[in-house]
Amino acid sequence: MELVNIGLLLAGLVLVFFGAALSIYAVALLGFLIGAGGGYVLAPTLLPALGAEGIIGFAIAVLVGGALGAALSYVALSFATAIPAFVVGAYLGLYVITPIFTSGGLIKWLVMIVAGIVGSVIGFALTKYALMFITAFIGSALASTQVQMGDFTAARESLSPEPILFDPLATTGVFGVEVPLFGVLFVLGVLSQIGLFKLGWVAKFATIVPGVGSVFGSSEES
Repeated sequence: MELVNIGLLLAGLVLVFFGAALSIYAVALLGFLIGAGGGYVLAPTLLPALGAEGIIGFAIAVLVGGALGAALSYVALSFATAIPAFVVGAYLGLYVITPIFTSGGLIKWLVMIVAGIVGSVIGFALTKYALMFITAFIGSALASTQVQMGDFTAARESLSPEPILFDPLATTGVFGVEVPLFGVLFVLGVLSQIGLFKLGWVAKFATIVPGVGSVFGSSEES
């Protein structure tokens, strides 16, 4: 469990600081993480129907879910940022926008859905900038330990997404001091990724790593 948490933290840091610059690789990593998480949560429901169980069955469910997520992200590049953009938009609608004018009720969920739709439209239309935002957001959730393996286990046991939902405005204890770690990592990640594009580092990546720039067209590879 601890090794998995370390792996999630490292994957989060990669997404935070290099997400958009890694282009298709970041999209595939996002797809793998989402698919693997879905496979882990749904395994107890799916495995008995398939006649499989135990640790091997769980491992297969996670790997198959991750592989499907990565493959679908690669095949549907045009929509690859729209889906996580919907998730991020819905999060912001639920935890940032809604509290400004309402405490709950039906309006809370309507705002979440509308914010998710707006996020997906932006993600589809402005792929490069949306990918910076999305990878920094999801990466910060993992790197700040807002979402860990224990949360996925709780979601699996309750068959509910509630345990993996987190408050982007929450603080984390760092050396005895409460710090908005998610927010700090998110801001640093966005600024870092903008710098990679502004300073031409993405074009340098494209000459070394094949596939970089395939989400945005050939402009970063030229």
